[in-house]
Amino acid sequence: MRQPLTDPKDLVLLLISVGALLFSGCGRQQSSGETQVTPKNVLVTIVQVMNVPVQIHEFGRVVSPESVNVQPQVSGRITEAYFVEGQEVKKGDLLFVIDPRPFQASLEQAQGQLASDTAQLGLNERNLERDEKIGPQHFVSEQQIDTDKARIDDLKGAVTKDRAAIDLAKLNLEYCYVRSPCNGRTGRRLVDPGNYVATGGATLVNIQLQDPVYVDFTISENDLARLRKSMERGDALKVEVMAPSQPDYAKAGKLSFFDNTVSPQAGKVLLRATIANQDRYLWPGQYVNVTLTLQILKDALVVPSQTVQIGGKGTYLFAVRPDRTVEQRLVTQGIRYNEIVVVSEGIKAGEMVVVEGQLTLAEGVKVNPEEYQSMGPSPQAQALTGPDLPPN
Repeated sequence: MRQPLTDPKDLVLLLISVGALLFSGCGRQQSSGETQVTPKNVLVTIVQVMNVPVQIHEFGRVVSPESVNVQPQVSGRITEAYFVEGQEVKKGDLLFVIDPRPFQASLEQAQGQLASDTAQLGLNERNLERDEKIGPQHFVSEQQIDTDKARIDDLKGAVTKDRAAIDLAKLNLEYCYVRSPCNGRTGRRLVDPGNYVATGGATLVNIQLQDPVYVDFTISENDLARLRKSMERGDALKVEVMAPSQPDYAKAGKLSFFDNTVSPQAGKVLLRATIANQDRYLWPGQYVNVTLTLQILKDALVVPSQTVQIGGKGTYLFAVRPDRTVEQRLVTQGIRYNEIVVVSEGIKAGEMVVVEGQLTLAEGVKVNPEEYQSMGPSPQAQALTGPDLPPN
């Protein structure tokens, strides 16, 4: 049977032992709690400085600056075709021949009539000269002299008509040889040799200029205000065009026209860009993706677009402090460009921010950062995640 503790010294020793046990137990519990708080794995990047274009993206359609339907200007039978369908032609190249023989005959007839009227005019002029020399005293009346003058005037008019008939006959004869009115590429031949064609009748062939080309597209009236401000600032308005089948290749050009009215039905305005097309990458009638660059933001702060989140107080992101704890910051988000977004307020160049893994974070949470690769490696992030990183 144990004896009760009656000595005060024994009682003090017992209390100290119990206190030590309790203190050591609390210490172990706290230490156990610390081992349960592990850093959150996140992907990070460094805030970078870039020149970012402000752009409008729309759909457009390629249009030829010159699209000409070649039609006959004289009537007759087509005897020859001097081009291959789809051929590149230059202005003045011979395309068709309409039977020239009737027009050659008309020219010769007009030339013959001119020669006849010219000879008759010469005779009447000599008769008038003789009658005026003889005069009234030799029985030549003034009426006869007036008649001679009238005949001369009449023949002068006939000669003028004959010369006009010759010019018209030459012109019709020239129209028998149908030539290209412009540079371009021929389409399908719509009338074959042997067919009879009439003046202003069926189209013989269509020719379209393909270098340069126009690209027509529309923008909203809100974007029109941005466009006009850029033009007032003197910014270079660059246009890039990409075919949907080749998204990795773009043709650059310049904005050459925008319409003088906004469509009341769609609230849009028509714009036109001029694009060099020596390689025939663009084809008239083709639909393309159009990018209009309004201006370039110089030295803008950018981060990957998923870095910025939306919360109850607005847009925010998580910045990583040097001790690898995060700070939640409200930021002002600007334009987006490809996979990045401009942040105009709330961060500084060179700061580290969380790109992925924000759902598990809160103010002051410790993180285990790893480099986000899309924006390229950053020395600061590599220093945090490299082999020399100090232990937790």
